[in-house]
Amino acid sequence: MKIQVLGAAREVGGSCLSVETDSAKIALDYGSKLDETPKKFPKDFDAVIISHAHLDHTGNLLSLCKNNNPTIVGSDITREVTVDLLHDMVKIQQEKGNHEYDDSHAEKVRDCWWNRDSIALPGVRINLQPAGHVAGAKITSLEAENKKIVYTGDFCLHHTEILQGCRLEVLPKKPDLLITESTYGGKIRPPRHELLDQFLELMQTVMARRGNILIPTFAFHRSQEMAKRLDTAIERGILPRYNVYTISNLAHRINGYFNQEKQLFTKEVKMQKYPFNFRHVKHLYRTSQIESPAVVICTSGFGHAGASLRLLTDWASDKDNCVVLTSGYLPPDSPLKQAKEEGRFVTPESQEVISVNAEVRQIELSGHADQIELIKTITKLKPKRTVLVHGDLEQAEQLYEQVKNLTDVCIPTENEIIDL
Repeated sequence: MKIQVLGAAREVGGSCLSVETDSAKIALDYGSKLDETPKKFPKDFDAVIISHAHLDHTGNLLSLCKNNNPTIVGSDITREVTVDLLHDMVKIQQEKGNHEYDDSHAEKVRDCWWNRDSIALPGVRINLQPAGHVAGAKITSLEAENKKIVYTGDFCLHHTEILQGCRLEVLPKKPDLLITESTYGGKIRPPRHELLDQFLELMQTVMARRGNILIPTFAFHRSQEMAKRLDTAIERGILPRYNVYTISNLAHRINGYFNQEKQLFTKEVKMQKYPFNFRHVKHLYRTSQIESPAVVICTSGFGHAGASLRLLTDWASDKDNCVVLTSGYLPPDSPLKQAKEEGRFVTPESQEVISVNAEVRQIELSGHADQIELIKTITKLKPKRTVLVHGDLEQAEQLYEQVKNLTDVCIPTENEIIDL
């Protein structure tokens, strides 16, 4: 059995691994990187297993499906969200003058998709188990040629307000190879409840001074989770009544999928008739509809474009306003990263330099495993060998130092081949 790391080697994004046996060839994810030309991955796979819908794990499916009819395997909600995200990607590319793909290629992904938790190929058996992280995310275990492989994709062990974390006890023990993300391999977070307390305290403080609060986030899962968090806090009197908005047509559409698939979520969510129809959070179509002071949950999550860039530009000068970053990872060129670290940012298109007087706070309400959870996973599963992917080299190296006495571990380079 031969495993090749095609993407997400020593970096975050563009995940893709090839697993080749004597009788079958399987891809684990088929992603792209934000604002980069997608890499050309092989297309001769018998099946492509998709861990979850984020484009860094699915964005290359347009190229795969353009002139092929692949077998794509993943959960039902992953299919629906992936197709929507790919339609959005096509729209953005066409606005930039790139007409390589159209909406028919995104729909082709839907046509090629199998909603399965297990499949069998010649000499290969594949099982998918809930990964935490986002709705519908899966950890893949693969058995072939008397070898066992576990691929985490993006995952977490901790529970959130709406989603249960991954259960390690359902995964194969002592796999021959564990391929795990290392996004936060060097980071230890405070307990989740402490982070939530910090977040709500910050909301109370800024609301008391009648400031505007910008929460840049991703249309899939993070937007729904944040809207639910604020809606519940206002309903319970933890936060005062305030203008709270979401601005993302895509996120609004995904709310409907979450209502339809509420069995994926926590017991409390399952008991509600339409858990993602909010009483205190209103969907807007454009920033001109905002009535200040307001909390606005909007895309893009990295602040490169969309409502989050417009509001960051408009609200940056006022010290009463606040920008809340809930993601731990920000690309080096992100205006949000610049605003936090430098007190200024450069607008991507006009290259205008904007000074930031608004408060910028980072409270990591992440859906990724941190170093403690990653070490726990390796300790419990006891893999013979471990491969660290989907993490910047610095993060992967810090995790390597913590687990090198627990397992034979490596940080592969792009296209490196691991022979089992």
